[in-house]
Amino acid sequence: MICSCCGYEIEDEPHLIEDGRYVCDRCWKNPSLFFPGKLEQDERLRILSKLSQERKLGSLKVQVIRLSQKDIDMYMGKMAAKELLELCAIDRFKEEELKGYQRQQYEERTSELLEYLTECPIALMPALFVSVRDATFTPTNGDLGVLEIQRRKGSIWIIDGQHRIGGFEKICDCFESMQNPEGMSGRSFLNLMNYELPVVFVNSKIIAKKLNKWVQESGLDVTSEDVERAIFFITNKTQKGIQPSLKDALLYCLKISGITGLPILRKESWRIEAAYIGIMLNQDANSPLFERINLSGKRGSGRPIQLNSFVSSLRRLFLDKDFSRSSRDERLKFIRAYWGVLRKMFPYSFEEKTWRQYMLLKAIGVYCLNWLAQRLCCHAGHRGIFAKLVS
Repeated sequence: MICSCCGYEIEDEPHLIEDGRYVCDRCWKNPSLFFPGKLEQDERLRILSKLSQERKLGSLKVQVIRLSQKDIDMYMGKMAAKELLELCAIDRFKEEELKGYQRQQYEERTSELLEYLTECPIALMPALFVSVRDATFTPTNGDLGVLEIQRRKGSIWIIDGQHRIGGFEKICDCFESMQNPEGMSGRSFLNLMNYELPVVFVNSKIIAKKLNKWVQESGLDVTSEDVERAIFFITNKTQKGIQPSLKDALLYCLKISGITGLPILRKESWRIEAAYIGIMLNQDANSPLFERINLSGKRGSGRPIQLNSFVSSLRRLFLDKDFSRSSRDERLKFIRAYWGVLRKMFPYSFEEKTWRQYMLLKAIGVYCLNWLAQRLCCHAGHRGIFAKLVS
């Protein structure tokens, strides 16, 4: 029997398409080829067909609440991921024309979000900040009302949240091309397409008109894109990132909580183990570094060693095969004993009243000494005595 599609002899299971014609299993499963019978047998195609049929012409009506900041209206509502994928666009920065404003989308961050959405049982997302250049708000009860948005690509412009949208876009692309994340069923895909995201809307066109009234004497013409670029810059410039030391402490807390599906827990596994050492040394009353490590990064704590610096300084040790292969308790014993010897050798460097006069507990001292610890560990490994050092 010859395949009506590729022309080769059918050696596996034949699939009837129409009029007594058959295709081979390879052609049948090819995602770029469509046969009417597939809709009845292929769950993936049934789901994609259903989603396509749900897309309507006209407008999308979103229930929102209006709020005002400095005489500028914003609207808070929610949208399903599939609706955002249908309507949203991203205005990328174009270096040659100095147009647009969005940064490059990083594949790594998008992949991490895909993993988070599919693997983490509490995959929650913060609100997106978007612009609608052509939308109408109709109040129904005070500040409650309906925001009407045209159903077309580019009716929503992403100001903050492009990687979050990118995660859903990648899920959709993988499902359409039959490259599903491991274990993703059709039901899971539909759940993610119906995932509700909080959204903050601004009408950049109306804001631009207001600005043009204020600056009309200058001869400038403020556009919707100008407004979005300004909001994008302000939003990202004024956000303060989490303190590095607090980040390491929180990563350790997340790890021991048992929560799974966070890519950073896998990527930063050695830092989590190093943070454990720093936290234990700081909490143990018999430790040479008891209450000497600042776990939160808070200023004025009186603790000279930042947890982030201590963790980073242990990287060379974690690259050492003898140290990395040892157990968690053995690694902790080695570092505790090493710093215990240092305290005996340089007691004034550890005392509350005098440590500020020395470099030993400052970042440069911590780095140098923990790098030296790696050399000691390596030397002990070559001599076959590392196991004795941690026993």
